[in-house]
Amino acid sequence: MSYFVLCLICLLAVGVLLANILVTNKIPYIGFKWVLIGLFSFSMLRYFTLMVYYDTPSLSQLEVLRYFYLATSIGLTISTALTIWYITPHFRQKISEWKYLLFFSPWIIFYLYILITQPTDIVKSPNFGYSLVLIDNFNKYLSIAQGSFVIVIIILCFMGLATYKHPTLRSQYIFLIFAQLVLTFDGLSIIKGINTRLLVPFTLTEIIGFIAIWYALKEKPLDMKKL
Repeated sequence: MSYFVLCLICLLAVGVLLANILVTNKIPYIGFKWVLIGLFSFSMLRYFTLMVYYDTPSLSQLEVLRYFYLATSIGLTISTALTIWYITPHFRQKISEWKYLLFFSPWIIFYLYILITQPTDIVKSPNFGYSLVLIDNFNKYLSIAQGSFVIVIIILCFMGLATYKHPTLRSQYIFLIFAQLVLTFDGLSIIKGINTRLLVPFTLTEIIGFIAIWYALKEKPLDMKKL
């Protein structure tokens, strides 16, 4: 029954990501659009990987798919950062998305390092199937990276709330803040060693994060002149 629930959650996540790709495809900023579509597509691979990992896979399947297990570490984080650039008039109209991304390059480099070098072990999951865990101090490093990223995102969103009074824009910032908070609570539950729950960590909370992105991208961005 637990595996069936996981499959439903993973399929829901894939559906949300497909919805994100559809709204992103309508965005006129070509480079921005294709980076986001690439991040969403890469993130989908995590949920197909989870369905394999938590079933009864072979060792060869586990080894091949381990590179996608943590795909949302960059797929969700960087797409969230880019979404803030897109909805924030001063960012979008004053600096390019590429210059904006330079600010997030330390996180991008770290996440890519984790995904490429794979300082991980494949272990038997406490509930069913297998899971992938970071080894040595990398779990702590990832927690620091994620924590600092969340702080930056929340600060940027609060800056937007303080600057703009448009109700739609404010609701987009609030939803993005909420998504970061629920992801943080999910991470804290892992740090506290809560491993007996039914749901796989960072599944439903990631869906909330991607829905927050979809909600922000589905509206036409506002110009500074109209605020």
